[in-house]
Amino acid sequence: MPDIPEKQKKILQAYKRYVGPESDILQEPLIQIEADDGSGAGREPLIESAGDTYGKPIRVCFAGVGTCGVNILMSLKSQISKNDLVDFVGINSDGGSIRELEKNGFQHNIGLGDDSHYLGAGGDILIAKAQGEKHFDEFVGIFKNADLALVVTGMGGGTGTGAAPYVAKAAREAQKNKRNALTIGVTTMPNLVESDRFEIAEQGIEELRKHVDALIVIDQARIEEVLDNEDAPADLAYELVDLRFQTVLQSIMETVTKYTKRNIDFADVCSTLKNCGEAIITTVEAGSENIDDIKKKLASAINDKLLLNHNGKVASRLLVYHFYEPGYSQKKHFEVVSEVQKLFGWTKKEGPTIAYYSCVLNNPPEGTVKFLKIGNDSGDEYKGKTKVIVMAGGFVDVPQEALQPKIVPLAPPPPVKIQPTSSAVQQHIQNMFKPAPQPVPQPIPQHIQQPPQTMPLPVAGHASVASPPTRETPVEPSFLEDFLSDGNKPGFSL
Repeated sequence: MPDIPEKQKKILQAYKRYVGPESDILQEPLIQIEADDGSGAGREPLIESAGDTYGKPIRVCFAGVGTCGVNILMSLKSQISKNDLVDFVGINSDGGSIRELEKNGFQHNIGLGDDSHYLGAGGDILIAKAQGEKHFDEFVGIFKNADLALVVTGMGGGTGTGAAPYVAKAAREAQKNKRNALTIGVTTMPNLVESDRFEIAEQGIEELRKHVDALIVIDQARIEEVLDNEDAPADLAYELVDLRFQTVLQSIMETVTKYTKRNIDFADVCSTLKNCGEAIITTVEAGSENIDDIKKKLASAINDKLLLNHNGKVASRLLVYHFYEPGYSQKKHFEVVSEVQKLFGWTKKEGPTIAYYSCVLNNPPEGTVKFLKIGNDSGDEYKGKTKVIVMAGGFVDVPQEALQPKIVPLAPPPPVKIQPTSSAVQQHIQNMFKPAPQPVPQPIPQHIQQPPQTMPLPVAGHASVASPPTRETPVEPSFLEDFLSDGNKPGFSL
């Protein structure tokens, strides 16, 4: 393993403090590219490349703009030795930083200003814009051979905010006749201490966004949330930001420059990132024994607070490049890819045998392109570990129904079986033959006897009331009277 520069050692130490000492990602210098001596023996071409890139190496131009971009270039000092595949260019209005680049072997630099005064833009983006426009043709010249242009800068100051959009625009101008070409911007937002620069930084980002295919923004304003420790040293905060830069750059460079055995080529990278807007590009690595380890690190990297907040969005374009040791199980490979899809908002569906994830979009914005590429590669260099490179872009809003909580009906409880005892059966039979209950007679209420009413006696002097006439009814003589009569009178005569 090559020697690790002192700067990268510090970054690795900071990284281990952040993610734990068990991680062995980034143990080698970033952007490992073999030198090309012109014979083609130094590097094997991509076997599946399409268009203009077929049969020849992918050429990259790395432009660091402003103080932040130049500092990132300096951290890659060890990578420029005998490297003809990547052109490193420093662009700044500060003459001191340009001279420092030249001392460290960076020969293709552009100073913004006149020949006698390279004193910087002093945070004035108008000065930086004027210099960017003045040197525009010179910018186009540095990108004329590049298939991939990386514009690295920081926002909120002068040179990077004002000139970087012109650099990106020049890269797109140089690439306009190429079938497969990309311009990627990587930049930062200021930290909270520099909150007065947010508005300027946002203006610069919006302008840069117009001239790049993909934009990766590292949000320093959330560095305190990442550190989560009030005693954390200030150097660690800056090193973590540098680490994000280098992780993004390593992921891109390793994908487009290394010899690949299966499925991934530069054309696939272009299909993923071309005109995709804000993007997430990252690499994670873990042991191969426990599948949960790589899943946890994927979740941490993809939901990194310093990168794009994609909550409530779906990545319509996704490239997953999975490296593993020989004999790695297909089931684990499927789980790793599915985990990435889930983290980027894809919808779970039930297949005939297993569940899978699909990119479901409802009423996507006009021009939205869906693209998925899954690559895999194995080798003895991955013995005992697994690594995943992820590129995601084309973020759109999550379908509304996916935001609604799914109400899953509860299954009815299983019936409780009670084994009746003999006494219970007998009681049940007795109840069957019991007479129906009779209504309970209600007591009749006893009335209170009132004293008899006494009729009043007639009062003297009152006129009597005549009785109504009655009709006389003849009385028949009885048998005894008829026997004793003499025939003349009723009765007997002796």
